[in-house]
Amino acid sequence: MLGRRYLWLVFLSWWSLFDPSRGSRERPPCGEHLTSIKGVIHTPNFPGPFEVPLKCRWVIDSSDQPPSNGSIIVYLTQLFVYKGLTFTEYAYYETDTSNLGATVIKEVTEGNVFEFRWFKTFRPFLVIDFELHRLEGNHVRVLDNLLDVYGFNITYEITGDEPKNDSCSVRDCSYTGHCILGADYRTFHCDCFDGFDGDNCGNGRLCTDDSRNPVCQNGGTCRHVGAEAIRCHCPHGFAGNRCEIRVTNSSDPEYSGEGCLIQCPLVNPNEQPCNCASGVKICNVTDRSTYECRIKLSNMTSLRSSLVLHGSLDTMLSKKLAKYLKNCNISSVEDLKIQNVTSTSEVTFHFFANSEDGDKIRESLNRLVQQRRLGDIALESTHFTFQQKPALKLQTLRMNQINEREVRLGDQFILSCVAQGSHNLNFTWYKDNMLVNMSKATREIWYRHLPNDGSDQHTSLLMIDKATLLDAGEYTCQVIDWGVQQCKSVYIEVRDEPDVKIIPMSVTIEKGSDIQLMCMTPNMRSIGIGFGWSKNRALLKLEPGSEVWEDLYPAGSILKISNAQKSAIYTCNVAHKSTAVRVEVVNRTMVPICTSEKAWRLDWPDTGPGSEALLDCPHQFVGRRVSRLCSMKDATTPEWQLPDFSLCLYEPFFSPYNNFQSLTMGYQNTTSSTIVIALWNILNSRSLTLYPGEGDRIINILAEIEHYQYTISDLADLHNSAEAFIQIIDRILHDEYSILNQQKVLLLQQLSRRNLIYWTNRLNNHCKHLWLSSLVVDVRPLEMDTDKNDGSTKKYYIPDNDYTYPMWYNDRISIRLRKRHYVVNNNNSNNTLGGIIVVYRNLSRFLPHAYSKELNDGTDLEYRFNSRVVTIAVSANEEINVWVDLQMQHLNNYSASWNISCGVLNLMGSWDLDKCVANTIPGGSYTNCLCSSTGTFALFHTARAVRVVLATKERATFVVILGCGSCLLQCLASCLILGFYWWKNRTWLNFLKIQCCGALVFSMGIFIYAVHSHLPENSFSLVAICLEALLLVGMSAPISQALIVYAELTHMRPRQHFQPTVIAVITGVPILAVLATELTHKSTGWRHESWWLISGSGVFNIFVTCATIMLMIFMLLYVGVLHKTRALVDENVVKKETIEIRVRILHRAAVIICGIIAMEASSIFYINSSSAVYHYVFASFSSLLGFIVIVAYVVNGEIMLVAPLFQKLKWRPDVEDERTTEPIKVCSNIGGEVENDAAPSSLMNEPYLEVRGVAAGSIDMREYITESTLSYSKTSDPAPSRFLPKIRIDHSEDINLENYSTSPRKYQETMSFETVYPGRSSGHYTPDSYGMSERSTFGDYSKFGTSSLERRRSPSSTSNGIIPEASSAKVLCSAEVESRIGVGSGTMPDVTLAIKKSDVELLTIIESKSREHSGTMPDIANTTERKQPDGEEKAPEILITDCENTSTDMLDRISHDLDYLLNRTHSKEDG
Repeated sequence: MLGRRYLWLVFLSWWSLFDPSRGSRERPPCGEHLTSIKGVIHTPNFPGPFEVPLKCRWVIDSSDQPPSNGSIIVYLTQLFVYKGLTFTEYAYYETDTSNLGATVIKEVTEGNVFEFRWFKTFRPFLVIDFELHRLEGNHVRVLDNLLDVYGFNITYEITGDEPKNDSCSVRDCSYTGHCILGADYRTFHCDCFDGFDGDNCGNGRLCTDDSRNPVCQNGGTCRHVGAEAIRCHCPHGFAGNRCEIRVTNSSDPEYSGEGCLIQCPLVNPNEQPCNCASGVKICNVTDRSTYECRIKLSNMTSLRSSLVLHGSLDTMLSKKLAKYLKNCNISSVEDLKIQNVTSTSEVTFHFFANSEDGDKIRESLNRLVQQRRLGDIALESTHFTFQQKPALKLQTLRMNQINEREVRLGDQFILSCVAQGSHNLNFTWYKDNMLVNMSKATREIWYRHLPNDGSDQHTSLLMIDKATLLDAGEYTCQVIDWGVQQCKSVYIEVRDEPDVKIIPMSVTIEKGSDIQLMCMTPNMRSIGIGFGWSKNRALLKLEPGSEVWEDLYPAGSILKISNAQKSAIYTCNVAHKSTAVRVEVVNRTMVPICTSEKAWRLDWPDTGPGSEALLDCPHQFVGRRVSRLCSMKDATTPEWQLPDFSLCLYEPFFSPYNNFQSLTMGYQNTTSSTIVIALWNILNSRSLTLYPGEGDRIINILAEIEHYQYTISDLADLHNSAEAFIQIIDRILHDEYSILNQQKVLLLQQLSRRNLIYWTNRLNNHCKHLWLSSLVVDVRPLEMDTDKNDGSTKKYYIPDNDYTYPMWYNDRISIRLRKRHYVVNNNNSNNTLGGIIVVYRNLSRFLPHAYSKELNDGTDLEYRFNSRVVTIAVSANEEINVWVDLQMQHLNNYSASWNISCGVLNLMGSWDLDKCVANTIPGGSYTNCLCSSTGTFALFHTARAVRVVLATKERATFVVILGCGSCLLQCLASCLILGFYWWKNRTWLNFLKIQCCGALVFSMGIFIYAVHSHLPENSFSLVAICLEALLLVGMSAPISQALIVYAELTHMRPRQHFQPTVIAVITGVPILAVLATELTHKSTGWRHESWWLISGSGVFNIFVTCATIMLMIFMLLYVGVLHKTRALVDENVVKKETIEIRVRILHRAAVIICGIIAMEASSIFYINSSSAVYHYVFASFSSLLGFIVIVAYVVNGEIMLVAPLFQKLKWRPDVEDERTTEPIKVCSNIGGEVENDAAPSSLMNEPYLEVRGVAAGSIDMREYITESTLSYSKTSDPAPSRFLPKIRIDHSEDINLENYSTSPRKYQETMSFETVYPGRSSGHYTPDSYGMSERSTFGDYSKFGTSSLERRRSPSSTSNGIIPEASSAKVLCSAEVESRIGVGSGTMPDVTLAIKKSDVELLTIIESKSREHSGTMPDIANTTERKQPDGEEKAPEILITDCENTSTDMLDRISHDLDYLLNRTHSKEDG
């Protein structure tokens, strides 16, 4: 009936929500005036939501009822709202303004919503006001069926009866059911949710374990507190969270009267305290005393003879004394014992008796002594002592806390026990019947017995520094005196900190979805804990429709997130504890995720890539959580990794592990070896395989136990647990994936080794053999005769024929013990050591398959397991000289490129491949390892590791190809333009530019091909060599340019092939270094790790070294040229404009080489790093290099394509350039090369080259005349002396230059260059000169040898005109000097020279140093004088034609003659 009514109410509520006509009706009225004696008051649409804001008022009117029945009782049966509800009583009420005697009875708040089940008023009016503006955050939420209820549903009754005591609320129904009032308004009951039953719905799934046994022990009653927590109500005499602790009998009600205790005789000191069936109830200890007396026997001789009949002396004396006291009418004599009989016949005895009998006892014993007779025993009358003391009484047991039953986690507390007794009184402390032994503790715990102040009271203190959860329990103080014991106990509860837990622990949802997070504290029973939420470390604001949280009863909070748009971290804060969960919001159409699946007996939810799915530990496990990572297999495929169960503990392990932790805290209830054996028994009986990572937790527990045993120096316990240790380790290794952490594998090996050593030290014969599924252990005695000092050795071989080994055991081990100084274990006798050999069957599967080690040359050595792992140890206190020979079988076969090495495991967990010597046995299946010490060994295949460069595996980066392509196009355009002009003007400088551009074009092409294509490994070598060679060739071109300029400025004597030689050497040497390095690598078996330079490799080192040396050479040349040009300018030797031209060439070369270096460095960073930043850096520097090349070589170069444009825009002739002279006609070899930075744009067909103001080879003579010497050009009337003579050079017969009539040697044989140009050096300098385009050029003097022209610093170049080949006369040279100048005119004579065509490319005639001082020529020039008309001065003409070859000496002499002719004015003036 009640159920149907409740369902009908729910039906009506939901019908009101889905009624189609509801939207067209107005909101139903809320509140009414109630006059019936019984009724129900509820919010609209209960238990569903209602529209807000809502304001209602109900008035219960009992004024019409008789006063005896006019009281109003309200039952709060279903109250789910804790805000806005107020109950007010009135003496009179009509309206809000017309009322009398208003008193608020109850205002519902969050703190008191469940405080009262009912309330009653005797006034005739009760007004119920309800006003609410928001549904969210104002209602009670309980798992799992009360998460979506709203408002309230309460009942009232107008009656004169008392309220019903069986009324209830949601809390009374354990938060797992509804409180329902019967239709008769007289009975209440709990309507339980599904899965719960009982009168209060407290019996649920958590009250029984997997075996259907109750979790509450010793008759405790289980009751649910919500759906996720339980409480155990313990019967009297038991305590604890599961009623597992039995309280001692001293707290029983029948003994709980003031001064009542149980006193038990102390039979066995190791038994539980005060646990006796024959205990004596002592309620008033003040009426009892202990008596201690001393007497002296006189006839010991006769007494000894009677002992044959009566037994021992103590027994005989105690019987006689007890009989005597009883005959003296002593009311109670108990526990009379003889304490001591001395050699002087003094007897000390004591007993218990009533305090009021003290005087009577004293008189009786004194009379006995005076009689000097105790039966047939004679006594000395002068020796008698008597002492009466209060009997044993344990007075108080207290704790130094305000609450003597509770202490907070981590706090210090002290227990004090006060007892009354004799000076022999002894205290002992127990916790849950476990002895408190501070010598076994590894933390700060102590107990002290305070010194007696002379009174009969004694005090003992027990101090615990930092309380833990395991410190909770019953503490017992045991007091022992005169063979009896008394006990008092106190139960201490440790208040735990909240264990905050969020469900679910990890979340991945679709964008726009809703999610609900629940924050709970399962270990906290109180609902008074405040819960708070934060989002991304900021306080979360309650936003209806987006993020709303509400309290979850009995302890928790629920957060509802609607329409999630962005990922965020939500943190639940409880007191000072917090737990966070990341809500990952993804767009599944764009981001692949790991889909939900059932694996490892768990349901894994959808998880985004890079995130971990977190779940509770599986059934039969306790712990924090299980984690599983979702990672990306490739760019589009996610995959689940192995789960990690290392934070979960198998539930049967929980009790032994807690016992061990109690042992470390000083509560001695067991031994550590017993715990290890218990763990092994549990693990051995388990049929379930170990979960991934579960072995990590077990290894940690074993390490804790072993460390504890070693800390307290319990060697016997170490020995007793050693075999169980090995059994557990074998079980862990048996299951795949049981260990996930590699450090745990190292710890496992160390545990095995140490425990076997402990075990071996305790073995009698040092001989043991264990054949397990995952390992085989052999222990053998190693004996050495210490009497011999001959350095002899002994060998011991494993396997032993006396034992059986598994089929997989194929390794052979021998231990060689060499006689040296060593110290054996003191427990061993006969100088016998224990040799321990452990062979692991499959340990390598828990370790990395491959390792890598960085070598000294920067490369990596890769090595892989190829054998089983073997551990060898010796049970000695110190290191001894032990050699180990191992014959280990290979597990896999590798190619011939792999080598075999023996590895030794060090303490850091890495393998040392250098400590053992490996020798592979012919046949290839076994390898011998000779090692000079014990340890853990394994075979490895080793090879040079191919370092995988991420840049080669990634998809080709578009920006890299774009940058390299830009550089390639710009360099290719520069190369084509320069090639066109080089074909017409074949100079070495233009050739170097083409060389640089071509090298960069090919290198950029290779870069593009390598980046775009997935190159096979066999092509790495070819691509790397080509790139290295091309880039070094490109770098050598600017260096060659700098060296040529430096040679010109320093006047080095150019040989015939000077410039080609420079270019060949600078280009070839670094390429030869690269090729030599490659040949070395091929011969040693090294291989390239990538198609470009890998940092640290040998090729990388060679290339960087070559590039650095070349850069340093360039910098030296650069600095040298700048220094030299500065000196030349300071000395006024060469015009400043000419120097600037050379410096500009050098600057452009510097920019080019710096650009190449930057591009090379960025390419190395690109290939060695996976960061996309270096992709952009490499592309940028490549594109910038192309731009630098085209600007430096084409736009800013001296080629004729752009030179005219710059002339029109910028160049303006100076006054000096307008000076007019007669052309000097030069005719040179057709094959001559124009050594200029930019050759002329057209070829000359005339046999002579006419240039205004230019000497041979298009070299401007004004470059070698300082500004001061050119001042003459500003005069309007040129003097005749300002014109050059006409020098005509053609083919002629042999002429004796020593004897021709006008030879200067006849007049000035001793003239030197220094006398003509004092203060100038004789170095050679080759400046630019202006050609037909008024641009500078320079020439090649390599064919002239050491001519006087070089010593005169006269520039020379070859003409660009084409001259037909003339006859090749064999005479060296002929010259005819025809003087057409008078003595006073100062004009130069015409000179005709004949020079061999093949030896002379150009010949330069230089103007006088200062034309202002030109004077009369000596008589040598007057042989053939030629007059000019008045007012006309014709410039001399210089004609150069081909001639035959001549020697260098003759050319020097000719140059000397010319030098004198051109400078004789100075000689004359000097003279």
